[in-house]
Amino acid sequence: MTNPHSTAPVPLRTGERLALALAREEMMQDYHRWETDPATVVGFGARWPVSWEVFRARFKSAHTTTHYQLFEVVTADGGIPVGTTSLTVDQSVNSAEFTLVIAPEHRGRGYATEATALTLDWAFTIASLSSVWLEVLAPHTAAVHAYLKAGFRTAGRLRSAALWHGERVDKLLLDCVPDDLAEKR
Repeated sequence: MTNPHSTAPVPLRTGERLALALAREEMMQDYHRWETDPATVVGFGARWPVSWEVFRARFKSAHTTTHYQLFEVVTADGGIPVGTTSLTVDQSVNSAEFTLVIAPEHRGRGYATEATALTLDWAFTIASLSSVWLEVLAPHTAAVHAYLKAGFRTAGRLRSAALWHGERVDKLLLDCVPDDLAEKR
């Protein structure tokens, strides 16, 4: 799916194994494939994947605006795309919702923690946000662990607020403020 004539990712923040880069239009089909993977759909607590037409329209209209930033997550040493992160900003309170998608073929390698940490670093040091938050389903323990390890803290729980493989489950609310990351250093 990746176009062999695509432009190289432009690294914005580099960590030990990963880097954040600008999202690229030529990667849209890959991003869509990652988001429509059944494990991703379940992880988001959704019932259906988003159609290509809806995904493409959303990407073209909003992948980089004052309210939304989509990052491509790539390997630091070769620029291989492994996922995406995004920040949806509520400017009235200077906070953002965080989302993460790791490509199915790159899951299980510990990339979620580093991708999350790089995005939090961007959110606080470049975008000057006051807080970042996310929703995650309680049974998605690998994601919960990665987010907590990256600096998020538990902020609340919505009981029976989501579906996980057809069962009602709790949705956890996690948040992070700059002081949380300062404490980790």
